[in-house]
Amino acid sequence: MAEKVQAILDRMVPSLKDLLDKEVFTESEIKAIVARRRESEYLLCRRAARKSDFLRYIEAEKNLERLRSLRTKKIAARKAAQAREARKSSHDTNLTKPKSSNSIGDASIVQHIHLLYVRAKRKWKDDLSFHLQHAEFAKEKKSYSMLSKIYAEALQIHPRNTGLWIEAASHEYFGYVIGVGEDGQQEISRGGSIRNARVLLQRGLRVNPNSQELWLQSFSLELHYIQKIRGRKEVLKVVQNKSSSEQVEEAEEEDELESLVEGAKLPRIIYKNAIKAIPSDVMFRVRFVEQCKLFPDTQLIVDEILQSIETDFGNVEEAWISRARIVMDLGKNRENNIGFMVEPETEDEQKKKRKHDDSSNSSTHKVEPLDILDEATDSLRTPKMFLETLSFTKWYINHILEKEQDQNDLSEEATRQVSDAGLFMKRIITKARTHDIMSPELCVECTSILSHLGYPSDALEFIEQLMNNNKECKSSASCWLKYAHVKAEVALRPTIFCNILRKALELLPLNSDGYKLLLSELFVRLLEVSSLEPTTAHDQELSILYDKLLLIDHKLQNKEDTDA
Repeated sequence: MAEKVQAILDRMVPSLKDLLDKEVFTESEIKAIVARRRESEYLLCRRAARKSDFLRYIEAEKNLERLRSLRTKKIAARKAAQAREARKSSHDTNLTKPKSSNSIGDASIVQHIHLLYVRAKRKWKDDLSFHLQHAEFAKEKKSYSMLSKIYAEALQIHPRNTGLWIEAASHEYFGYVIGVGEDGQQEISRGGSIRNARVLLQRGLRVNPNSQELWLQSFSLELHYIQKIRGRKEVLKVVQNKSSSEQVEEAEEEDELESLVEGAKLPRIIYKNAIKAIPSDVMFRVRFVEQCKLFPDTQLIVDEILQSIETDFGNVEEAWISRARIVMDLGKNRENNIGFMVEPETEDEQKKKRKHDDSSNSSTHKVEPLDILDEATDSLRTPKMFLETLSFTKWYINHILEKEQDQNDLSEEATRQVSDAGLFMKRIITKARTHDIMSPELCVECTSILSHLGYPSDALEFIEQLMNNNKECKSSASCWLKYAHVKAEVALRPTIFCNILRKALELLPLNSDGYKLLLSELFVRLLEVSSLEPTTAHDQELSILYDKLLLIDHKLQNKEDTDA
């Protein structure tokens, strides 16, 4: 072990000597650095190495690198000041500024930290945290060539980690790349390779075909690339003197790119492959629409997504609600400029866009969210569909009101929309009643809406008919409670509330879920009545109700103890 540690320390001698010669560290500091590194290396080389030893060693080296960077800057600033003073005193304008030259010591500590991460990853290959920390450090120190190797090694060991695939592809496309300049020196430039990013995401999808995040990121990558092509096309609209052969070649390439960009072929292909791999998740398809909202001129893709949702999920309530929400959001964002190079600047492109809008004539542009839900309640006649429709309409009204600055003085358009939404809800309730589509939850919701719309008599008639004819509603505590509230509100007699609850308690079994709720409501209401008109009958009834509540609580507690 001693020979191994000494060999490692011997390799550090040239870099430490360079730092000493440049006066970055003093001789005593160099000795302290060597002593600390020797102690840390012994800890790393023992048979049962610990992660904490590696992390402590790496953190100490990072602190050392920060100190080296600060002192190097101070030394450079001091030398620059001395050079300026020399030029002033000599009055010689031919004196050049001192050039900063990197030496072996400047990069030695960063290289040593990279080596420590590599050694740690060899010992604990399955520990993803070392890979992520190494990648973060490489980004911080702009070690981009090392960063690609880090991601490649991590993906070999952790191919099921979708976040790694996305990080690696993002680095390839959005990160920095290292190339060779005209002078033969390495140059760092922004903007990577779309080809490498595509390859990485495709490999990730082969290993993880059911990963929604990978499909969405692959889709988003192609939209980013389309935006990049559009932006480059707008920026490079400069007439240049070129040979005829170059012009022909560029025209062919431009036509090919134009067909891919205008038709959004690649994003649409990715979407089709994604829904083949994950066919039964409607919210997965909705997330593609959310991605399209981040980019301009994606209406063609959105129309295709909505069409696929309508075709494949006609019997799913969430699909209809999602379509209505998407249509509303698209109408809200249609005039917003999202992304870059949104509006075509040339007259030809404006004509092309107007022609495309006229020819497409998409139904999504004209259909309102409530029209979609009206169609939904005709196609899918289930209590859940009607309940979701009413809930969405209430949210739709609140959304309209939130956009108004003064809700007490609505604009003409907002007033019309709110009025139409109210009439739509009443029509939906009538449709549910006509086709006998009802559940206890829908009964309570419809009654509440009719009351809020200003039709208390209609609400009472609606729920009264259901309580007499519908078995589910008759056995529901929430329906009885709503019935009692509406009846008391219309008749303006608080005692009716208690009478209805007494009748409900006679019909519902003692062990039903809502029996305790009705019993508690009756007890509270009787307390209010007896405080105004105290009678012996009320006191006796309150005593009986109190005993029943204690008995029910005792039974429920025993049941919980038995289950536990």
